Amino acid sequence: MVPAVSKVSEILCYTDGSCKAGHEAPGGWGFVLRSSAGPISEGYGSAFKTLAKVMEYQAVAEALEVVAEGSTVTVFSDNQALVENLEKRLASWATTGFAKVDPTIVDSVRRIERAARERQLNLSFRWLRAHNGNAGNERADALAAQGAREAKAQLAAREKLASNSRPVGRGRVR
Repeated sequence: MVPAVSKVSEILCYTDGSCKAGHEAPGGWGFVLRSSAGPISEGYGSAFKTLAKVMEYQAVAEALEVVAEGSTVTVFSDNQALVENLEKRLASWATTGFAKVDPTIVDSVRRIERAARERQLNLSFRWLRAHNGNAGNERADALAAQGAREAKAQLAAREKLASNSRPVGRGRVR
């Protein structure tokens, strides 16, 4: 749990998601909040059986839930579809009860809309090129990758524990 951020006039919010290929698709999300005064907060987490786009939207939801009420927030993402969807469709999705939102991201989209409405946030969304030297984006990417690595390590530890607890066979008796 990341503590709530006190009100700052304008917050720059960098978000990213990551997902590892393979068994149970471990993923991670990360965000970095900054103001003109410098770093404010950052956070990350992990999930299993997920997709990169799910982690991208979750990163935005997690970040907005810790921003102070009444803040002006510019969300930066290297995911063009996310930026376009949230910039152009968030309000219409809310008025239609989120009926046409991809089921894999609908929970995060609801959380984003609720945070914006209840916290009275002035939101804008901006795309930026991935791995192009932007410090906020690079840090969010590193946090998301850390979450995915931790999820993958948890899966490996579970599998090792499960394989160690299996009964040993007796082999063939003749």
